[in-house]
Amino acid sequence: MRRVTILWFLVAACLGVALFLVKYEVQDREEKLAALHREILANQEAVHVLEAEWSYLNRPSNLEAMVRRHLDLVPLDTTRLGRIEQLPIRLPSFEEAGTMTAGIREAAAATDDLPAFAPPAPLPRPITISAKVRR
Repeated sequence: MRRVTILWFLVAACLGVALFLVKYEVQDREEKLAALHREILANQEAVHVLEAEWSYLNRPSNLEAMVRRHLDLVPLDTTRLGRIEQLPIRLPSFEEAGTMTAGIREAAAATDDLPAFAPPAPLPRPITISAKVRR
């Protein structure tokens, strides 16, 4: 009987120590959880402040003032538009170039003469407008 009592006393002591350790572990984790909640709330408030600042800075009147202050934009007029003839000639793709080269070699072998290719004509310089339009 004495051994059983000692055994139950040891089991109760171990359970008491385990309960003590679990209690303080739970308290520690609750403190960490509360700290994380405070940090999340602080971050959410910071995000709200940043969104409000972003909305304030993206007001159309504010953007228009910054564009006028920092960019030298002028309205687009029709003299700055080009014609289709001014576009550069499209270069052949890799596959097309291979078949074209083979066709040129066959034609050159048949006539013993290489065809002459002219480079594309240079493009005209774009028109620049230096006058600023003021409203």
